[in-house]
Amino acid sequence: MVNAIMINNPGAAVVPGAAAILGGKLLCDICGTSAKYLGGQLANYTEAGVQNLERIFENAAKQIQTRNKIEGQVPPRVLKKILSEGYFCEDEVQAMYLGGVLASSKGPVSRDDRAIAYCSLLSSLSTYQIRTHCILYSTILRATHFCVGGQPSPIKIILPTIQKQSLTILIREADYRTAMDLSESEQPENIAQHSFVGLEKRGLSERGIYLCHPRNPKDGEVPFRCFYPTILGAELFLWGNGFGDCGVEAYKPDLLQKIKLPFTVEPYEVHPGQVGFA
Repeated sequence: MVNAIMINNPGAAVVPGAAAILGGKLLCDICGTSAKYLGGQLANYTEAGVQNLERIFENAAKQIQTRNKIEGQVPPRVLKKILSEGYFCEDEVQAMYLGGVLASSKGPVSRDDRAIAYCSLLSSLSTYQIRTHCILYSTILRATHFCVGGQPSPIKIILPTIQKQSLTILIREADYRTAMDLSESEQPENIAQHSFVGLEKRGLSERGIYLCHPRNPKDGEVPFRCFYPTILGAELFLWGNGFGDCGVEAYKPDLLQKIKLPFTVEPYEVHPGQVGFA
C-alpha cells in the first residue's frame, strides 16, 4: 500500500471496521475529518470490492502527495459517491480518474463539492469512453506544432484555442487502437463509435466518430480520426488526474510530467480552427 502523507489530524477518527479494511492512516490522510463517515458497514464488503477501493484510494494518495495537499478534507457527498462507484471499478484508467477526483476534491472548504458533478459524469461513461477521453486529452498536451498551409507553426499556448472552440486534433487510428488495449474478443470499430458518440453527447469532445482515410496513402499517410476538444473535456481530464481544483489553466503540457498514464499517444496533426475531413 502507498505510504500516505503524514498529517496531524486528531479530529479524523475512523471507525475500526473501516480502518481495518482500507487502513485508518490512509483514510485520514486522504479524507481528513470526513473519514468519520466510514463506518462498520465496510466490513460487509467483499474482497474484490475492497481491492477496487484500495486501488482508487492509493491513486488518490499518490496524487495528493504530488500536490502536497496536507490540510483539508473530502466533502462527505463526494466520498459517498466514490465509494459507491469505486466498489465495482476494475479498470485501471477508471480507477485513476476516480482517485484523481477524490484527490482534487480535498480542500479547506467543506461545502466545495464540485467533484460530485465529475463523479456523476464518470458514472455515466463506459470504461471505453473514459479510456478514450484520457487518450484524447493527453494526446492534445503532446502537441507542439500547428499545421498551417502545409507548414508547421509552433504552438505557444493551446488552452485559448480550445476555449474559442477552434482546434482540430488528428490521431492515427493505429495509435488509438493500441492505446485502447483491446483484446481479440472486442470489436474495435464498434467500440470506437460507441466511445466517440458518448463523449460528444456529453459535451466532452466533438466528432471523431468516423474513420478518415487519406487521399494519398502512397505518401505515407494513414487512417486517422479527427476531433474537436471542449473545455468540459479538459476539465474532466484535470479532475481525473488530481488537478481539478487548480482551474482549467492547469491544462498545459507540463501536466504530463506530474501524472502517470498507461499509454503515450502523439498527435498526427493539429490544425487551428475546426477543420473537416471526409
